[in-house]
Amino acid sequence: MPPLYLYDDYDRCLDEFPERATYCLVDSWIVPNDSAPLWSVIVQFSADSKRSFRHDRLQRGLCMNRCHQLLARFDPRTQTKTPILSPRTQITFDPNTFRGALDWRNRYRRLANQCVNYELKRQYSLMAYTTVEYCTTNRAQTDRDVRVSAIDVTFLFVLGTLLTLTLLSTGYDCYRYRQARPHHGGTIADGLRDYYRSGLERPATVLLVAFSLPRNWHLLTTARRKASSTATKDLRFIQSVRFLVMYLVIAGHSMLFNCIFPLQNPQYVELNYRRVITMLIFNGITVVQTYFTVSGFLLAVHFVDFAEKQRRFRCWDYLQSIVYRFLRLTPVYAFMLLLDATWLIRLQDGPIWKRVAETERTHCRTNWWANVLYVNNYVTVSEPCLQQSWYLATDFQLFAIGLAILALTWRYPKLLKPSLAVAVLGALLIPAIVTYVNRFEGVVILRPEALKYVLWYDPMYRKMYIPTHTNFGSYLAGLIAGLLYHRLKRANFDAVRHRGFRTLWYVSLPTAIVLLLSAYIFYAYDFEKPALWIAAYAALAKNLWGALFGVLFVGLAFGVGGFLRAVLNNSIFRPLGKVTYCVFLCHLFVIRVTLGNIRQPIYVSDMRILVSTSSTLVLAYIMGTLMCLLIEMPFSNVQKTLFFYKPENIYKEEIQLVCNGCANESNPTVKNTKEMEQES
Repeated sequence: MPPLYLYDDYDRCLDEFPERATYCLVDSWIVPNDSAPLWSVIVQFSADSKRSFRHDRLQRGLCMNRCHQLLARFDPRTQTKTPILSPRTQITFDPNTFRGALDWRNRYRRLANQCVNYELKRQYSLMAYTTVEYCTTNRAQTDRDVRVSAIDVTFLFVLGTLLTLTLLSTGYDCYRYRQARPHHGGTIADGLRDYYRSGLERPATVLLVAFSLPRNWHLLTTARRKASSTATKDLRFIQSVRFLVMYLVIAGHSMLFNCIFPLQNPQYVELNYRRVITMLIFNGITVVQTYFTVSGFLLAVHFVDFAEKQRRFRCWDYLQSIVYRFLRLTPVYAFMLLLDATWLIRLQDGPIWKRVAETERTHCRTNWWANVLYVNNYVTVSEPCLQQSWYLATDFQLFAIGLAILALTWRYPKLLKPSLAVAVLGALLIPAIVTYVNRFEGVVILRPEALKYVLWYDPMYRKMYIPTHTNFGSYLAGLIAGLLYHRLKRANFDAVRHRGFRTLWYVSLPTAIVLLLSAYIFYAYDFEKPALWIAAYAALAKNLWGALFGVLFVGLAFGVGGFLRAVLNNSIFRPLGKVTYCVFLCHLFVIRVTLGNIRQPIYVSDMRILVSTSSTLVLAYIMGTLMCLLIEMPFSNVQKTLFFYKPENIYKEEIQLVCNGCANESNPTVKNTKEMEQES
């Protein structure tokens, strides 16, 4: 069969023709031809769309100057015999995604068709429809095409402002340290520790040192000596869970991008779809449900703590909580939006770089508002900016819903059980109905062909995977687990000695693994749809993961787990867990920059994916830590001071639990932000 990907030498093309070199990425769709023996092989192999690429859809990187030279060798009569076919179906991106794409298509449509069909006819006796996706000229012209715009300058201004504020704040903080401890006899480390533990008496002082780099580093890395509450001690494992899930997310995205980039050996992907064990990866997208469960669990735990102390929760408190959370998440989020919309495209080049970077640039400049309003899980889904941020939108909406449920049931305690019963019923029915009505499979199928376009146009991804209403079950499981934790705590429940609970706890993780592996049946077999049993399975699978991890969290909080709990409570995970929000935002940026400059189809293997995952993890944590120190923590300090201030010092060693797996805010309301701290 013709290779799915075949690229001319990109650098040689642009170097050999320094003035008018043009390199185009084109998509070709083989024309059905029953008389060609190879066509039946292509049809048969591509029929299993859940586990195989469409081998009638090809991608070529063409040096148009080479194509012109190739066809110029033939006489005009022979050139006219080379077929020129027009595509009957749109098989590529919206042409407005790439600057000048329509002009390139009109200019090189004929030549691209002739060049591709010459090779296909000569080697395989096949022909194809071909459309130009985009073209790249020589480097000098490319540099002129990407002019610096006002928004590019805006990013530089924002970055310069952040660095200036950090420098000034750090200098002022160092000055205060010298003034406060002129004759300190101990080590510098002891002096700094004592200095940071002392109070900041005035709000103005807090604002002046908010961007101090050493102070924020101290808050990030130093453990608090004494926990502020019992829940703080019980929930230390949350940071390690957050880090481990972040590692799995990076591993999954690294494999995803290695598979959607041009492949020299696509059979590697296709064969892995046929192995049961690899369902841990292909169905591993389910692990994101863990973040929703963590978020709901922490919201419930801290809401109950707050409610017992404040004894009231008004509508104004609810609105303040939503606004506070919005302001807490948005600064570093907006920074990444601005970075992807401006300077990302200038960091690399190559035949697929526009596909990797200019799509992100265009979508971020056009659809940034959907991200900022946290609705990008429902709108602009096929043109996403920071595609992974659908999770932030979903979690933000679930936070608002979950907080409303807790506030209502706290004010009217008799509504607790009926409200939770209705919520559980809805969490089960909604995925089942969506699956049945849309004739979906029982799990989200990552079709190889859909991966080429990063699932942008995949209906199950859009309607089942990312919407809030289909992810409510895992969040609700976390809420129930958090409420259960408080009830069992008041009852002095001994989970370690309770044989029934311990048995349930120890079977939870193996059951979760079996749940992931069970997706194989939907990849291997085609069942008649719609089917009630498939809808029931989808509802169970979508909600069972959250319930299982809710059990795990409650057990860990009560001391079940022995060695595993000791590992999860290790202090090394505390700073790693605190920066996961920034790592979550920037890790796809790292993947794009490190992988997006390939010149030829890559040979993918287990070792390549392992190396890619490891390097992405390290680089993303470096970048995420910088973003945390320069943006996230300083703005959090400013926000706390503006919303409330207590003279006992908001800078005492603290680590906030998070209401989601990536964002970093534990408080369900504005008022309890400082009260609900976790021992770091």
